This record gives sequence, structure tokens and C-alpha cells, in this order.
Amino acid sequence: MKRLSSWALPIILGVAGVALIIIGTLGRDGAPASSLPPIPTPTPVALATPTPPLSPSGELPSTPGSPSPSPTPLPDDVVAVQLQIPSVEINVLVKQSTSEQTDSFPPHDAAYILRSGHQPGHNQNSFIFAHAENNLFKPLWNVQIGAEVLVRMSNDDVLRYVVTEVRPNVACPDPDATTNNPEDFGIEPPLALQIQDDCSQGASWTHETGYERLTLQTSQGYNRNWGELVVIAKPTW
Repeated sequence: MKRLSSWALPIILGVAGVALIIIGTLGRDGAPASSLPPIPTPTPVALATPTPPLSPSGELPSTPGSPSPSPTPLPDDVVAVQLQIPSVEINVLVKQSTSEQTDSFPPHDAAYILRSGHQPGHNQNSFIFAHAENNLFKPLWNVQIGAEVLVRMSNDDVLRYVVTEVRPNVACPDPDATTNNPEDFGIEPPLALQIQDDCSQGASWTHETGYERLTLQTSQGYNRNWGELVVIAKPTW
């Protein structure tokens, strides 16, 4: 797996791709459905701790309260294959993107890790994104702080996380989106979109952290002018 060499590449990817993810189909209603078996949960879940706030520059501060890295990173050939959040009935396959096209607009078959992003279990930020569809990440809209997140790896290890932060309306305005904007439905754009004129905040969530973290991202509307949803989860091991 190719590792990120600096913070610059995630910014490029965030602006050009991941922050642009839109809802594939808002009309796919009904209960989430998955044919995947549940991920086993052999140990208790730890208590959630809050994520440090972003600095004005969009960087995560280095603080004594930052989580300690896992003592032994998983081998590079061990990859995530399944992600489950039982409290909102998310249970999806996980794949790694292999192209810029997938980074910009992923297929509808799984949640994806950036093509140059980190896999879970490597003491870094693993940015995982998917469409806001009922069988993918739309149920993230209802996730609560403290929710358990399970990731099954290709060697059948199960990594356990807990949601520590939910960030709705992450801004990434799109001046080229001329239809299906909030105003077209008689809705004011989210405040974050009214005061933000670029994608820097959204891109900052793809940055390396130096400690284990999941960053889950999905859409909140038909295009970027509805804002994005970012959910942070920290390990419990």
C-alpha cells in the first residue's frame, strides 16, 4: 500500500475528489439492508473521548490528550474488508480506491479508502467514504457519539472504535452546481456553506494524524452545496 508522503496530497485529493461526493440516489428509501454477517464483538467498548478541535488553519493540534498509537501496526498486506456500526445498521464492504475517478465518485458497492490513504490499524488516519444511500453511509446521518464501530480486516482481526465526534455541514461549496441546490427547494444553505468559500475544511479531514483514527464521510444532499458529513471514531484497544 502506498503511504501518504505529506499533508499536501490529502489536500489535493480532498479538494479534487472526496469532498465532492454527492448522494447517488436520494430516493432509495426503506430500511438499510445487508447480506453481510455481523462482525464479532468479543470485548467491551471503551468510553468515548472528545476529538481535539481544529486550529484556525484547519490542522488538528498536537496535544497531550491525543490517543497513543497502537503498539504494533498491522502488516501492510492486511487490509479492511468490512465495516459495521450496529447502532445505525451500517454493515458494508470496504475497498481501497485504485483511481482518481473512484476518489472523486466511488462505486455504489462498498465504502472506499482513498487510493493513497492509510488502512485501519496502521497508527494513522483512515479516511473512508461512501454514498449517502441506505445500504451504504446514509445511516451515518443518525449516528451518535459513543457508537461502536467495528472493522474486520483481511486476516479476520476485528478493530474496535467508538464515535467521538460528528461534524455535519462540512463546507465545500460548488459554484458549478446550478440545479438541486437548497434554494431550489425553498431551503437556506447550511450556515457553513454561507461563510465558507472553499474546500479547505473538508480537505483537512484527510490529513495524517500520527495516531489511529477513522474518518467516515458521506453527503448530506444532492451536491456539495448541501454540505458534507464527517464522523470521527477513535480506537478502543
